[in-house]
Amino acid sequence: MAALLSVHAPKAGGSSVRRILASIYGDSMKVDYADNPANAVGQRILDPSRYMNRRERIPEGVSCIHGHFHPGKYEISAADVVFTILRNPVDNIISIYYFWKSMSRQGDFLHDYFLDHNLSLLETAKIPILRYLYSRTYFGDFPMERFDLIGRHEDRQAALLKLAQLIGRPLDVSVRDNVTPPSDARAEVENDPVLRGRLADILADDMRFYERHALG
Repeated sequence: MAALLSVHAPKAGGSSVRRILASIYGDSMKVDYADNPANAVGQRILDPSRYMNRRERIPEGVSCIHGHFHPGKYEISAADVVFTILRNPVDNIISIYYFWKSMSRQGDFLHDYFLDHNLSLLETAKIPILRYLYSRTYFGDFPMERFDLIGRHEDRQAALLKLAQLIGRPLDVSVRDNVTPPSDARAEVENDPVLRGRLADILADDMRFYERHALG
């Protein structure tokens, strides 16, 4: 049975996608958030070779998997649909930064480190897990041409409509969950061309990755 594998890249609308997919797949959907590639003390970071050499079969009765996982985790058949949505890396790191500042401690090592050291936005962007979030952490060593659809968060509605066509099921594109709260400080940063330029330089690898693969 063909399945949909939906990779939830951080702060790129994946929480909304999760609820949309759950509404149509129900019990046949597997939620996979226990194997986050960006977990600073997870196998993807500590032992990447072993992580990439494993392959899990999609369980019987599962027609959709969604969550924080590297797409190479699963055995993917030619009939399976592989999907994700990416966000401009500069906008993404700004969203992550302000989301983390507003979030209480959750027992996550990287977030706790961020809080303990009161990292600035530029310092946060330089953390390797985040600096190479797309190009290494989430998608490194995976053939990106295997993706059937890589949407852009900036045009998420169009991406979801294309996904609906691929899987032959209607999707409610109006759902918006887990949105980072707006703030004057965030708006000022988002509209600062000098700071955005410095962030783009730090995130150069991910910027190239995004421009090459996220086609909408």
